[in-house]
Amino acid sequence: MKEKSPIPVYHLHERTERNFQLLVLDRYPDISHWNQAHRDDNYLLMFQQSGESTVIVDFQEITISDCAIHCILPGQVHYGVSTLHTTAWVLALDPTCIKDDFRTVLADFAMMNKPVPLPASKGELFRQSFSLLHRLNEQTGEDREEDTLMSMLEVCICLFVAACRGNKRQMSSSALRPQLITRQFRTLLLLSFREMKSPSEYAAALHISASYLNEVVKDSTGYPVSYWIHQEIILEAKRMLFYTNSTVKEISHLLGYTDTPYFIRLFSKIAGIPPLQFRSNSRK
Repeated sequence: MKEKSPIPVYHLHERTERNFQLLVLDRYPDISHWNQAHRDDNYLLMFQQSGESTVIVDFQEITISDCAIHCILPGQVHYGVSTLHTTAWVLALDPTCIKDDFRTVLADFAMMNKPVPLPASKGELFRQSFSLLHRLNEQTGEDREEDTLMSMLEVCICLFVAACRGNKRQMSSSALRPQLITRQFRTLLLLSFREMKSPSEYAAALHISASYLNEVVKDSTGYPVSYWIHQEIILEAKRMLFYTNSTVKEISHLLGYTDTPYFIRLFSKIAGIPPLQFRSNSRK
């Protein structure tokens, strides 16, 4: 059997001393590592100014055409497939840079896993803002103004989040709380699915009853809390089955299941096929 190779995790602190990094892809041709499946421990806010690019994010092929934005969350497995006449900016952000209410917006955006096209006027605003951030970041010594740099970073983040929100009508106050609870649950789920397996655990963390959480999530998404918990667990299991040579037992334990036969039954029920069959089929 081949030696196990865990999914690589790229750490922002290994690339920069700052809590962010901005790359202009047409100026940095050496991005070969992006073509290998990996995770990042940071957010990736991608602004494509022009051209066409294709990436795989958690088994889904995404084509970004012309002027558009896309977001990849920490922990999502992804890699680049192709670019064609592409000019793009990638802003890597430490999670501490993202406000809590912004995180819920980015989590919703990433779960849809679809780029958002930008009109020409907004695209030009993005270009100018990201260009200024890049220029400020390139300054050194006494010429660098830290406060100005951090303020410009905040402008770029706010622009991106506003574009993610789009032109949706303001929610009524009666709809606001259910939507907020649903977003809080799904954000918590991304961070805690290895340890927290039951709806009651998430309800307790959100200081509401399990029945109310289930009602709210089902009304907002069409599926109950347990559905989303299982989807996140099985997605992570698929990542490990495809990208590593870990055994099913090892994967089961890493995901918090000491009862491997139960985990196999759960995977088979959710995915429609047993874990090893998924590995065999997906690697063909």
